[in-house]
Amino acid sequence: MAEETNNELVPVSEYEVLEKVDDQAIIQMMTGQAIKDYVYSFKQGGKVVEGLTLAGINEAANRRGGIEVAEIEYTERDQSWLAVAKATDSITGSSRYGACEQPKSAGSRPDPFAFTKAIHKAQRNAIKQLLPVPVIKEVLNYYLHGKSRGAPYQSLESNANQNDNVTNAQKAAFSLANKLKTRFDQNSVSQSDFWNYVKRRYGVETRNDMTEMHWTQLSAELTAADRTPELFNEMLDRIKKLEAAAVASEIPETPDPELSAELGSSDTSTNTPF
Repeated sequence: MAEETNNELVPVSEYEVLEKVDDQAIIQMMTGQAIKDYVYSFKQGGKVVEGLTLAGINEAANRRGGIEVAEIEYTERDQSWLAVAKATDSITGSSRYGACEQPKSAGSRPDPFAFTKAIHKAQRNAIKQLLPVPVIKEVLNYYLHGKSRGAPYQSLESNANQNDNVTNAQKAAFSLANKLKTRFDQNSVSQSDFWNYVKRRYGVETRNDMTEMHWTQLSAELTAADRTPELFNEMLDRIKKLEAAAVASEIPETPDPELSAELGSSDTSTNTPF
């Protein structure tokens, strides 16, 4: 994408493209119009540049679940609005700040949406930092190509007895998950629901993406849930909220026939998910 100046093509930066698309999306929201642009894609110097717009980031956050804007502060300046937002991931406990300084004028005319743009862009900048890469890729792929890659989280499910380097922390996590399986089933949480939660919890696609620290944290979380009813109920609530967010998302998940057959097996000793 480029702008023409004195018959010359001047490259437009990714930032400028994103700002223009997001400005339009915010105006559409404020005027009750349907938002169409969830992603942007253009060629720059022979390279394809792709990314999520404000609407796409919000969609990815809904897909991921557990990300909330906790604080918003703003300051009015002579020629602009300055907004700072704090987003928090209730699953990991991480927080990030995002800021935006929005001019009060669009060209030579006052911009009646300047304040709203500053607030929404500050939230966008904060939320984006908390989004796991697999979720961003899935939203990009869906809106760029009109289809889902196919069960983005399901690919993590696999046989725990494969011949690889299974750490003690991994073994402990599998053992505790199997121990809690009956209680999960009693509360309408399937093994697939649980492992999907783990994948969203750590922002991974495959078991190999899990670090030793991840396995240790998961084991600690499962141990606490096993020993304390209140903590078990809190974990159930987190799992169900994330699953509800995934179901409510506009991006459909494609069933994995092999995984469905595997999870449907009654022999849990040889078909341990993840």
